[in-house]
Amino acid sequence: MIVWCGLLAFLILNGSSLYAQQTSSDNTIYETVDKLPRLKGAGKDIGQYIKKKVGYSDHYKIRGVEGDIWISFVVTALGQVTNVEIEKGIYEELDEQVKLMVSNSGKWKPGEVDKVAVSTRMRLPVRFTLSKDERNFARQIQSLDYSGKRPLFILDNKPVEGVIKLESFNIKSIRVIKGHKAIKLYGEDAQNGVIIMTSKKGTPPLY
Repeated sequence: MIVWCGLLAFLILNGSSLYAQQTSSDNTIYETVDKLPRLKGAGKDIGQYIKKKVGYSDHYKIRGVEGDIWISFVVTALGQVTNVEIEKGIYEELDEQVKLMVSNSGKWKPGEVDKVAVSTRMRLPVRFTLSKDERNFARQIQSLDYSGKRPLFILDNKPVEGVIKLESFNIKSIRVIKGHKAIKLYGEDAQNGVIIMTSKKGTPPLY
């Protein structure tokens, strides 16, 4: 490692090739740079990449969770991620998953000013958007929750967790059980009744 004109110069030997990288030695965190930091495999839309890595499960969709999570972090001149913060969240559990993913995203290629690697502050949105059908479904579920009348759904003898699209041609039978009988069979989760669905053999439901 050689200190030269306020820069740290690193020489990296890779096979028969010799590479030199100049890295700023000061503690300045740049807001604007000539080249933004890059994460391998993320492409240009880092927010979309983060969303895919985190996932957008039915757990959030049936709760109607959507919007932009604004996250900020610093990519140091050595490509390390630090100072990760959620500036604006939409749902605490999902916010924390986004923060954790960024914190553990690995080494980045640092930003550059005048071809010198520098520490760069990144600020970007991670957008989670429901489709029209998902939004309408979430509203229906929420209306049942708000009124305290959400029933228990059973499909092929298993409680339904999340979202299942069951086409009409896949349905063999539907039964509704209410009151003490429902609670006796399925416990307190069935206090608002049970909707029991059976699918046809050979035509599995679409998950």
